Amino acid sequence: MSIGTDAEREYQGAAHYYSRYRPPYPAVMVKILRETFQLDGTGTLLDLGTGPGSIAIPIAHLFERVVAMDPEPDMLEEGSSLARRAGVGNIDWELGSSEELSPALGRFRLVTMGESFHRMDRRRTLEALYDLLGAGGGVAIMGRGVPLPIPPMTPWRAAACGVVRNYLGEIAMPWDGPSPAPEQLHEAYLRGSRFTGLIEHAELFALQWTVESIIGNLYSMSFCNRRLLGDRATAFERDLRRALLAIEPSGIFRGESQQFFALMAFAR
Repeated sequence: MSIGTDAEREYQGAAHYYSRYRPPYPAVMVKILRETFQLDGTGTLLDLGTGPGSIAIPIAHLFERVVAMDPEPDMLEEGSSLARRAGVGNIDWELGSSEELSPALGRFRLVTMGESFHRMDRRRTLEALYDLLGAGGGVAIMGRGVPLPIPPMTPWRAAACGVVRNYLGEIAMPWDGPSPAPEQLHEAYLRGSRFTGLIEHAELFALQWTVESIIGNLYSMSFCNRRLLGDRATAFERDLRRALLAIEPSGIFRGESQQFFALMAFAR
């Protein structure tokens, strides 16, 4: 079995940090999905690119069965552990990627994708998913990232970016580039697919960061995990702490918001 493209496997080694330091999806996610797709505890969910189950675990009770698929074994192991601790027992953790989509997976009532869709061949993935959904089924693409248009850089994030680039070079980061072109937005791909009835939801939620949560969040990213830093990780953390505390000696950083969004559409 193939376990995903290079882009889909860039989170190798990040599962521990991903589950602990990524902001959780807001509680409204459950309500929105339940009401939009009339979920009642029956049917099967496919959570594609599940990571450590950030979506699959909170909404598992809305389905009879959940298939949580990811190309990273570490992510599946982390998710399985979190589900056991939460008392969620109806999730099957499957190694695989968007490249494995085929009728052999079965039929689904809903397919969800969190911060994974942008790493797939989006047009091909939507085409393959459409044929896996039963009548009344649909797809939900969700995220909890930087608002669009991208807001001005805060001083502490600029300082953190400087340390990251000092260690890893002039790499692209999600919050310091231009907003995507309209044709590259997820909703453009949905409108160009066989899915219909697009529903869009977005809302901001406030965040508070600490030095430790900033470090952990960076380690949850594809561009700055400990695997890339290797034996420089200790020095990286030292320099990052120093730079952050120079901006805010309390070590508590407020004033940033992230955006929860959900793009939902129907198969037939």
